[in-house]
Amino acid sequence: MGGGEMSRRTAIAAVFILATVVGADAMDFSWRNQSTLRASGPIKKGDAANFAALPKFDTLELDSPGGLVSEALAMAANMDKRGGVRTVVKPGGSCASACAMPLFVSGETRVVYMGGRLGIHSCAMPDGTQSPECNTAMAANAFAHGVPWGVIEAFGNQTKPSDMLWLTAEDAECWGLMRWSRDDSSHNGIACFLQTLLTKDKRRPPEVTATNADYLQCRMNARTSRTYVTTGLSEQGFSHAYRQACEAVVADLKTPKYAAIDILMWLTLSDPNITALKPGTLMIRILGADEAQVVNCWKCLTVGAMSLLMSGHPKDAVGMFQRAVNVAKRETSSAPSWLKSRLDIAKAEAAKQR
Repeated sequence: MGGGEMSRRTAIAAVFILATVVGADAMDFSWRNQSTLRASGPIKKGDAANFAALPKFDTLELDSPGGLVSEALAMAANMDKRGGVRTVVKPGGSCASACAMPLFVSGETRVVYMGGRLGIHSCAMPDGTQSPECNTAMAANAFAHGVPWGVIEAFGNQTKPSDMLWLTAEDAECWGLMRWSRDDSSHNGIACFLQTLLTKDKRRPPEVTATNADYLQCRMNARTSRTYVTTGLSEQGFSHAYRQACEAVVADLKTPKYAAIDILMWLTLSDPNITALKPGTLMIRILGADEAQVVNCWKCLTVGAMSLLMSGHPKDAVGMFQRAVNVAKRETSSAPSWLKSRLDIAKAEAAKQR
């Protein structure tokens, strides 16, 4: 992870909760299919009543700048009454303010897709200052739905109502706002806290071993390793102990999905023997064969491209690397230099096959 990304993560450790966003139109409810309801636009007075009158649905797709907190809380209460509602933010969508807290976090399961984002900030009084009562209500609702109290307490009163903290899909998972399934116990926010502390104190994590391997250790050690190219030697990149330990972490169903993708990408970039793990197939399995996730995830595309390159298909790898670069630019305004260099390598090897 680059210095800019880590600075952003460190900044996240000083923020949280929500505010009211005023919009011209009420929230629009439309049906994606018989079980999926899409809620878009600002949350206005009367939306909670309209929401409660809707027939049964299983998935609530959110794309909203927020709005009236009281209406959002009433909608969240109705979601609890319905039971089993899954909240999602799809690629290209954003769920901010009263949409993020409390609507998104009130899902029994909840996922921000790669390419989607959450926007968090604190509640506002009429004069624009923070509203402690509103923030307390938001925190209580979030905690009741499994958001770690440590995350809420640490971030709760540090953001101005006029500010907006945007969380990517990976951030939302790392900070414990997502819950992939009812049995998901990975959403505790500890990884982001520890990662922030290690970065702030400029400490390196202990070397990964078979006994201490977890997804935080694997992710942080990965970024200190040299990266593999097709002409590399077997000893280049991670140590054998690291590879074996982190391969097990990646394959563990308890590992948060986006964390697993990140580790898998770095293993694919650094381990010339990774093909035995079938990284492309594993990546698709981790994301449940959800094409919308894969095509909007530049790390996923990188895994696929490296798999093609190492399997002797550089021409196909060029196209996938280029898609990875394009998605990275769209999501972060730039693409890592090492990703561009892999594209150049694929182009050079493809030229040899002409």
